[in-house]
Amino acid sequence: MKNISIYIFGVILLSSVYSCKKDLDINTNPNTATEASVKTVLPTALVSTAANVVTYNNSVSGGQVAGYYANGGGVSGWGSIISYNYQSSDGQALWTNTYNTLTDVKYVLDKSNGDATLKEFNAAAKVLKAYNFQLLVDVYNDVPYTEANQGTTILQPKYDKATDIYKSITDLCDQAITVFKGVTAATPAFVAADPLYKGDPKKWAAFAQTLKLKLVTRGGTKVAFTNKTFDTGVGFITDDAIVQPGYAKLDGKQNPMWNSWAYGFDGAVVSSGSQYAVTNWIASFYNGTKITDTRRSAVVYKTIAATTLNQLGYQGADAGRGQSPNSWFIGTNATTYSKIGIFKGPDMGQPIMLAAESYFLQAEANVSGLVPGADATNFRNGIVASFAYLYKDNTGANTAGKNASADADAYIAANPLNAVVNYSLATTNESKIEAIITQKYIAFNQLFGHEAWNEFRRTGYPSIVEGSLDKTATFASNVSEATAANKLPTRILYPLTEFQFNTGNIPSGINKYTSKIFWAK
Repeated sequence: MKNISIYIFGVILLSSVYSCKKDLDINTNPNTATEASVKTVLPTALVSTAANVVTYNNSVSGGQVAGYYANGGGVSGWGSIISYNYQSSDGQALWTNTYNTLTDVKYVLDKSNGDATLKEFNAAAKVLKAYNFQLLVDVYNDVPYTEANQGTTILQPKYDKATDIYKSITDLCDQAITVFKGVTAATPAFVAADPLYKGDPKKWAAFAQTLKLKLVTRGGTKVAFTNKTFDTGVGFITDDAIVQPGYAKLDGKQNPMWNSWAYGFDGAVVSSGSQYAVTNWIASFYNGTKITDTRRSAVVYKTIAATTLNQLGYQGADAGRGQSPNSWFIGTNATTYSKIGIFKGPDMGQPIMLAAESYFLQAEANVSGLVPGADATNFRNGIVASFAYLYKDNTGANTAGKNASADADAYIAANPLNAVVNYSLATTNESKIEAIITQKYIAFNQLFGHEAWNEFRRTGYPSIVEGSLDKTATFASNVSEATAANKLPTRILYPLTEFQFNTGNIPSGINKYTSKIFWAK
């Protein structure tokens, strides 16, 4: 297993390259590297993309607003997290980190362009460009694209239309698919540099096509896509896309999700795990209030009946607190944990796309007629895949004694009259979409809060009761300042740095309570 320090070194080296003076210096040591290799920079971009997923999940545009976790009691200063009165300083890391990653991606694209020996690196970089720009567009809508990451050449890049970006990055996916389809055996250099698929071209092609399916499904008729067809020979991912560069229980090398929610390398409980609480809303999808799901709840939470719960916004003394060893995962301390569920350990790989999402995307595409196939089969496969991911251990292996398929069937059987579980009861296209998105929401719990929020804004599912005081009927904060009937915001604002350095190009009139991402309902 490659050590993560290899990829960290790549970041340092590339930063040095961009900051270096390019003029010839007679004092330059000819034995010192003056350019980073794409073979080092690509894996760095993959690892930082995985870290970006965690940042988005944890952000004000992620699991908090999507209803997965709420503020805990005894902790003050929640501010815009519970009021939704977002400022331009909220979510700055989303913008900065993603564009930093895209700087590395552009470097790989530029240096590998036209080089047949590096075609796999170029194709993978195109997929990463599409993936990271999708993250940005889904949060901010219009963003710099064609003039982005130009260094000192363009200091104030123009903003491109979100629909145009969606079209362009979907084309990038198609270009990557074409390249990977033509690769029969990956080069040793690409295998060694790939912490996602170890150079497997078929898996890369399927990943690119699954990302394309997400873009086409989400963009719908609002984007003039070049190509809305899908290659049946390539297919879609059937297993979780997990980045594993060699995470370990060491300072600076832990899995970013574990490092954010569970324990530091020194064994100390980190703030997110101890200050946040599980919401009454999400608990209702496990404890029988909405859905009975004893098997998944048993590996997501220590004991769902005893897990501390709270509604976003409530700050009373009795508000639940996370205390991560007791609420977020099975275990008692930094060394005694279950190695399954969501928080599998400091050495777990970081998922950037779940197989469950792939199947639910396919099911929705089956319903809409975008992709041929049996939506009921893909719906069930999505539920099975959700169980399967939770049953994987920290090494990615299936846990002995756990049967995802059988447990998924037991889950469906336990909810015979519920149309969002028993798909046979969903008799209209709209009820089918509701079932698919609701199950995707459950599969995303604590892993892809930003994607759950995107899907809610796009479809309105899972359904909430607007204005309800029932903590299980809505996930809106009870101190929300949002003006919409559902008391939820529509987006966050552009970051402060853009107002400081690129004011003339920022779209005007953006309102956090009324301005919507182009695909929003």
